Amino acid sequence: MFSSDSIRATAWMSLGACRGEDPELFFPAAAASTARDQMTAAKAVCQRCSVRGTCLSYAVTTAQDGIWGGTTSEERRVLAVRSRKRLPAAALRAVGLEPGRFPNERSQRAVTTSLLRAPVS
Repeated sequence: MFSSDSIRATAWMSLGACRGEDPELFFPAAAASTARDQMTAAKAVCQRCSVRGTCLSYAVTTAQDGIWGGTTSEERRVLAVRSRKRLPAAALRAVGLEPGRFPNERSQRAVTTSLLRAPVS
């Protein structure tokens, strides 16, 4: 049985652009060319999604497989490593945060979004 907290924590899923899509689309096949086509198609669905940031935060936090929030499992692993490192104060201030603080989900999404846009070093 699901708790009311777990149901509330995933209520955003009902707003996802992926609703009504074939779930297999978001779990690419092993064949390289097929997987690449599937990832492209799944990410296109994610690009038009109103809850993409929440989906991405959920996937990073819960270590999901497949395409979530417009990212692959590998892309999210990079994000998780980056988020564990101390972010430069200027990068945090650029998204409206004080260094060392994540006061709410909105600010965490802002940092996640800025990390997605940052070049991989």
